[in-house]
Amino acid sequence: MGGRRSGIGESQIVETLRAHPLFRGVPLEDLMELIRAGTWRTWPAGHFLFLEGDSAEGLYVLLEGYVKVIQTDAAGQEAVVQMAGPGEPLGLIALFADQPYPASAQTMAPCRTLWIPGAVFREFLLQHPAVALRILHLLAERLHEAHRRLLEVSVLRVERRLARVLVRLAGRLGRRTAEGIELALPLSREELAELCGTRLHTVSRLLNRWQRAGWVRLGRRRIVLRQPHALVALAEELEGPRGLGS
Repeated sequence: MGGRRSGIGESQIVETLRAHPLFRGVPLEDLMELIRAGTWRTWPAGHFLFLEGDSAEGLYVLLEGYVKVIQTDAAGQEAVVQMAGPGEPLGLIALFADQPYPASAQTMAPCRTLWIPGAVFREFLLQHPAVALRILHLLAERLHEAHRRLLEVSVLRVERRLARVLVRLAGRLGRRTAEGIELALPLSREELAELCGTRLHTVSRLLNRWQRAGWVRLGRRRIVLRQPHALVALAEELEGPRGLGS
């Protein structure tokens, strides 16, 4: 497994799991049994939890921090296909399909994870069919998101794609501050470009224009949406501010 045994307590892990809709309504004793069957550890930023093609012997639940999921094409080009935050499971598809991991998962910041053996988690789902149904819903959402991104790359202007990515990340992984909505994960412009299916130069140009317009504030691996309504209007082509990037 590698990594360092985490100092996080069982009660903190229970709180994290209960805060995620996936584990809603699971009795405390059943959650504790699941946690005690697993291993929780701390990982540094940049660590790969698993690599594309590795044997899927279990799944990870992210307790703290952020992880990006990366796929590699036949030419060796990498693309970020998913961002995950606290409470989210990683490695579900491979676990149920009895296949190797279809992508790699890399920490974006120091993270804490709970690793659960596949056989243990499958038995847990047999005892809690409501959780199994929520997992099916989650996998369907991820598939829908992948199809939507493919369509957007084909038909939408880059500025709309970037606005949509920022709005979605703010909805899932944003936190309100005095300045606006800050993306909680340490996201680089390169990673944003991969999520949008475009070039780094294009993303940098658009973000700089939006910062001058007062829509966003940029820092090192930090983005604050100062006028999220303007980005929503651009993403959905509503009446309102224009994208400044045309």
